[in-house]
Amino acid sequence: MEVMKNISLMTETPARKMTKDAMQADYEYRMAQRFIKKLLDDGLISLCEYDKISALNREKLCPFMAELIA
Repeated sequence: MEVMKNISLMTETPARKMTKDAMQADYEYRMAQRFIKKLLDDGLISLCEYDKISALNREKLCPFMAELIA
């Protein structure tokens, strides 16, 4: 296994700032996820449906850390 010698790719990405809109989208995403988790736990949706809805939530609500969640 070879270790990357050039780590410049990892340091070129600028930090993102948390805006009010980003905070709202993140909150809406978290609430939507909490709701569908409850539906899953109560047996009202399947795990496959949960995964599909989660993917749609990430796409539509754009949580702040979406890149890390996927």
